[in-house]
Amino acid sequence: MTKAVTVEGLGKSFNGVPVVNNVTLEVHPGEVFGLVGPNGAGKTTFIRMLCGLFSPSRGAGTVLGFDIAREQPRIRERVGYMSQGFGLYLELTVEENLRFYADVYGTRDSRYLAAVRHRLELDSVAHTLAAHLPTGLRQRTALGAALVHQPELIVLDEPTSGVDPVARAEMWGFIRELAGEGVTALVTTHVMAEAERCDRLGLLADGELIAVGKPEELIEHSGLTIARITASPWKEAFTRLKNQWPEATLHGRSVHIPVAGEGAEEDDLRTTLHGLEIRSITWQRPTMEDAFIALASRTP
Repeated sequence: MTKAVTVEGLGKSFNGVPVVNNVTLEVHPGEVFGLVGPNGAGKTTFIRMLCGLFSPSRGAGTVLGFDIAREQPRIRERVGYMSQGFGLYLELTVEENLRFYADVYGTRDSRYLAAVRHRLELDSVAHTLAAHLPTGLRQRTALGAALVHQPELIVLDEPTSGVDPVARAEMWGFIRELAGEGVTALVTTHVMAEAERCDRLGLLADGELIAVGKPEELIEHSGLTIARITASPWKEAFTRLKNQWPEATLHGRSVHIPVAGEGAEEDDLRTTLHGLEIRSITWQRPTMEDAFIALASRTP
């Protein structure tokens, strides 16, 4: 079966400055693949190369079997792209935006267009200007615009940026439904908690791919455990622990520190807090953010 995405040594530079560097990656058909990294990591540049919007500076790749450097129009016919800013025309209604994008993609199937509108629960706002929509409905309209030509791959750049938790959950529900129907989804995000919703992840830092795998595999690969310490007085406890472990963070009045393994540094923790009231030292699974920071720090 043809891979949805295959790239090898892919790179992109602007004015001689590399933004994406030597990325090798495969995305399987029908999976939800997350490209994860902080703002400025190169995520948007990478996916724009896949969508045929940028030409690569080096390397090679295919999307749905088509070459990203030579067959960009064929790729654009088969890929739905939802940009970070949603890419809607605010002076047009929801229906007009959907019809506009259908025209751009050269599709005239009004029944499918109505089905997309209904599926995304946009019927009641079909004649509302996009400028007057709340962010969650604007987000859904942008997803609809990316689906009007029945793409085999959808590329969603920070699709839940700036929306409330309900709209975020709804968007992930739609993504999962589409994947269940065989549509491949490539999602970028800098929100590590969202990354765990994906089937597999590629972690991108400074334009380079530092790790690929299932969320639980990457967390396991980080080799971390989080020490959770509560002590009194808590401000003094945090100050001491932060001085000893710069990566320590404060959560309420407890301190979280990534350590090498459960119990591995308990003696050091107790020594650092000598003279204070230690209420508890417990151990918990690291988050995706903890794992990303640990893996990025090991990259040369």
